[in-house]
Amino acid sequence: MTRTVGRQDRSELILDPAEALRRGRALDAMLAGLHAARPRGITRATHRTMNQADDARQLEIARRLNGPR
Repeated sequence: MTRTVGRQDRSELILDPAEALRRGRALDAMLAGLHAARPRGITRATHRTMNQADDARQLEIARRLNGPR
């Protein structure tokens, strides 16, 4: 099932491998600065605490990606 939203052609398939690689590298370069720093070394904590830390890190990345509201 295909759903078209808006008038712009949004074909996600790039048939030229060189063009796909170029676009992929450009996207990787754009998104590289969004990652929040992970703590180094060994961390011991409960599963719940580790999940909370992961959630906070993902929230920080989302805020960097979407900008302040």
